[in-house]
Amino acid sequence: MRARRGFTLIELLVVIAIIAVLIALLLPAVQAAREAARRSQCVNNMKQIGLALHNYESVNSALPPAKVRNGGCACSTKPSQSYVLNTTLFTMILSNLEQSALYNAYNFSHPSSNNTYQNCFTVAPGTTAYTNSTVVSTLVSVFACPSDLPPEVVTPDDATTGPYSRVRARRSNYLGCAGQYGDNNCPVSSGGTGFATNLQGVFNNDTSVTFSQISDGLSNTCMIGESPQEHSTVSFGPYWGAGCHTSTHGVVYNPSHAWAPTSLPNRSMLEVFGYARDPRQRPYAWRMGSKHSGGLNMLFGDGSVKFIKDSVNPYAWWSLQTIGGGEVVSSDAY
Repeated sequence: MRARRGFTLIELLVVIAIIAVLIALLLPAVQAAREAARRSQCVNNMKQIGLALHNYESVNSALPPAKVRNGGCACSTKPSQSYVLNTTLFTMILSNLEQSALYNAYNFSHPSSNNTYQNCFTVAPGTTAYTNSTVVSTLVSVFACPSDLPPEVVTPDDATTGPYSRVRARRSNYLGCAGQYGDNNCPVSSGGTGFATNLQGVFNNDTSVTFSQISDGLSNTCMIGESPQEHSTVSFGPYWGAGCHTSTHGVVYNPSHAWAPTSLPNRSMLEVFGYARDPRQRPYAWRMGSKHSGGLNMLFGDGSVKFIKDSVNPYAWWSLQTIGGGEVVSSDAY
């Protein structure tokens, strides 16, 4: 009987090597395909938000404010209103996103998710800072980019961290574009220092913008942008249902208003334009960015979603934030 010939050790190693090479060749393609799918889902999320904002504007003849009854973030600067609510723009469009149950469960007479830091946030008698915790801690998938970590709920009342801390609120991945302003002089309808109208963005505190006021054109003006979750402290967002700067973004023009570790490269550029070349770094607590490779998705006023490259021209980035600056921006600049 003829003996069967088996694989030699060398032949086996060759086969294993070939399989390893094939896996090495295919794995990046698989990962790229998965990221493309996640990025596509992110675009779809933003288009849904854009449609909800258009429907809201159609019914109310104006877009929602960034926050209602915005609270000052310094104890020496109390808000102009008697009591702080910090109701966010994302909360106000819940019913337009097929989230009527959440919208109806939200008590608009109570704060969104205020902490107790040095009593900076004064709530109305008979109300609590956490009445809406069940709503604002809910995972709403349209507010989460699948390329980032699953949004977590911040559960403790971290009152020692500072007035930006959120309580029992869930993180998210999108921010409203608030224009060009610093931490201490965001545009408001009354109180505060205010800012030049032509430099404001679509979403501002206690102020509603109409589509007719966006003289730069809806297709040239950003409404919503991506922002990666920052888990280093509860003070940093984004949080879709919790106000006080954690649901909107302004281009930082004053270095003293930028929060950035000194180790960041090219720090002056990051401070001025509030945009990180590396989406994993954070030059400001609520800046735009993403976990996508090469840039981030932005929702424009006309409902379109465009990918803004990391190599965006700083002037173009600055200009896209305003509703009436009159800037001319070429599409190849971003």
